[in-house]
Amino acid sequence: MDLHGWIALGTLAAAAALFLSRRLPLALVALAIPVVLFATGTLRDPADALAGFRSPALVALGAVFVLGAGLQGSGVTTLVARALGRRGRGAPGRLVLLVCLAAAALSAVMPNAAVVAVLLPAVLAVARRAGVAPALLLLPLSFAAILGGATTLIGTAPNLLLAESLREAGGGELGMFAFLPAALPAALLGIGFLALAAPRVLARREGDPESEAGATDPQRLVQQYGLSGKLTRLRIGRNSRLLGKSLVEAGLGRRYGVSVMAVEHAGGGPRWRAPEPDYRLQWGDDLYLEGDEEAVWRLAEEQEARIGLTTAGHADRVLDHGIVLAEAMVAPRSPAVGRTLDELEFRRRFGLSVLALGRGGRPLQEHLGSVPLAVGDTLLVAGQRRALDELRRDADFILLTDPAAEAHDLGKAPLGLLFLLVAVLPPVFGWAPFAISALAGAIGMAATGCVPLADSGRLVEWRVLALIAGTMPLGLALERHGVAAAAAAAVARLAAAGPGPALAGLYLLAALLTSVTSNAAAAVVLAPVALGAAGASGLDPGTAALAVALGCSCAFLVPFSNQCHLLVLGRGGYRPRDFLVLGLPVSLLAGAVVVGVLAHF
Repeated sequence: MDLHGWIALGTLAAAAALFLSRRLPLALVALAIPVVLFATGTLRDPADALAGFRSPALVALGAVFVLGAGLQGSGVTTLVARALGRRGRGAPGRLVLLVCLAAAALSAVMPNAAVVAVLLPAVLAVARRAGVAPALLLLPLSFAAILGGATTLIGTAPNLLLAESLREAGGGELGMFAFLPAALPAALLGIGFLALAAPRVLARREGDPESEAGATDPQRLVQQYGLSGKLTRLRIGRNSRLLGKSLVEAGLGRRYGVSVMAVEHAGGGPRWRAPEPDYRLQWGDDLYLEGDEEAVWRLAEEQEARIGLTTAGHADRVLDHGIVLAEAMVAPRSPAVGRTLDELEFRRRFGLSVLALGRGGRPLQEHLGSVPLAVGDTLLVAGQRRALDELRRDADFILLTDPAAEAHDLGKAPLGLLFLLVAVLPPVFGWAPFAISALAGAIGMAATGCVPLADSGRLVEWRVLALIAGTMPLGLALERHGVAAAAAAAVARLAAAGPGPALAGLYLLAALLTSVTSNAAAAVVLAPVALGAAGASGLDPGTAALAVALGCSCAFLVPFSNQCHLLVLGRGGYRPRDFLVLGLPVSLLAGAVVVGVLAHF
């Protein structure tokens, strides 16, 4: 190993120390690596120093982030979370098992950190309903998302990176489900252990009460403002006096004290509409109203409209078609103080309906348009997300909830699943490389509105992409200057005792490096080691790559080793010891299964 090899090794050690200390942002440390390698002459060609920025794996991973956001925006993940909430009853072990299976299944097709974020409100609701501490469920949620992500090519970054490294080295292809034979048994065994052990280890841990409230959960908002979740459906007939009037001209809030949450349109164009002030009512339209039942009956009688049958599910039905609930507060020193919603022309100004008004902890639901607003009053509003964005930009009100977290349109769920298949199937059948098919699926998600075009850039985890782009040249430098060959030779010596010890060495090396850096960085650095060890010991290159990829997913021991853990750390009130007590057995079980299966490939 020459001088530049020692420089590359020192760069790896320094980067690992900075990653572990968290004194500097991970992306900043990673992007400094190519600069250091070029400045020291370790990589003399600028194209080599910047090799990470032209990697197909980087494109594929960026597309996977958009695909995951599309599954969320189209409502696919909402259906899973809702099913989880409905079935969230039973013994603590059963609850843990249910949460883990849902998280693992979703993580196979979308980034695991996104799965934890999506399922978090549902899991908190399950904990409240079952009367258990959120800590019982949140750490198993994180562990299961990591285990599930290891089962497919698109579930986690290391799988994609190792597959791309193997392809570039001419060692063959790792298909979409190449990880499944080893990763699935490990995931199932780990989940089974969590269902048995978590109730004993975590049952008494207390979580963050604010997080338990589910700050952006529509169900919490409905309960907090005293709404029943039932809406009245009013049908506009041929003889209705409302026919042809705009919602502003109809003045339903001013005259009857009721709020229009949504309009189900019977004619051409979009079927579901937010209560836009200029929308003119047409024959066959259904208005979904929130308000006093007596006032609604009087409205129906005077305006010659028909009241339809409603159920508790109508609120969910409305919210499932792109109508968002949000909470806003009257800002201090706002000109709105002392004025009514009618005087402010709130509906015309923002295109939103006010369903309830909160004051001093008490909700008001009737004749809201005539109530003078006070500082600190909160409004429960319903409308389309773009209207809520307008409210967010207005200085008179402070938006307290994130509309992006709850905006979904279940009518797009089939499209979300379709474009997931567009991304997944071509590589399975050899029609196209995954980077191309994933990009096609992501474009389809954005073009059909499963992911709003304006949000596409925000939904990509740029920190992760920067981490990969910055550390890829380090893997190249370690390979070019003999460091990877030295490590591969050490692993190859283990192969004298059989494939099991060599694969165990690769798996353990990946798990340890992941714990002090990140799974993506570990995958990039160890890819040449895996391929070198395979060449020196006679191991199959694909099997060696699988051992490293799955070892990189063994991130259970340290709270800061994975973004999934960071999402639940504060909410569950966890200590580092909790990760060690649960994570060490899961790591050992998963490692034993993975190495055992791969050794018999």
